[in-house]
Amino acid sequence: MKTTAVENISEIRCPSCDSDAVYKYGKAWTGKQRYLCLICAKQFTFGEKIELLNKPHCLVCGKRMHLYKKEDNILRFRCSAYPECRTFSKFKLEEVR
Repeated sequence: MKTTAVENISEIRCPSCDSDAVYKYGKAWTGKQRYLCLICAKQFTFGEKIELLNKPHCLVCGKRMHLYKKEDNILRFRCSAYPECRTFSKFKLEEVR
């Protein structure tokens, strides 16, 4: 699998509106560079998307949980009904994949 490395920020264009008015906006939880479009306010990264297949269900309301944060080998999930349901869970990376 080939990922495209962007060398120069002037070459970057927003995938949503094709504008070149973007700037670096920190790092995503995967470690990839995140960008923000100044025209349409969309955040985006380049490269391969990581999909988690075994997302847990909320213990309180039963809805699917979303990945909220990654710390070393710990994944934090938050209920998809947030902010109504504020349940969160922590798992080791091996338990989820």
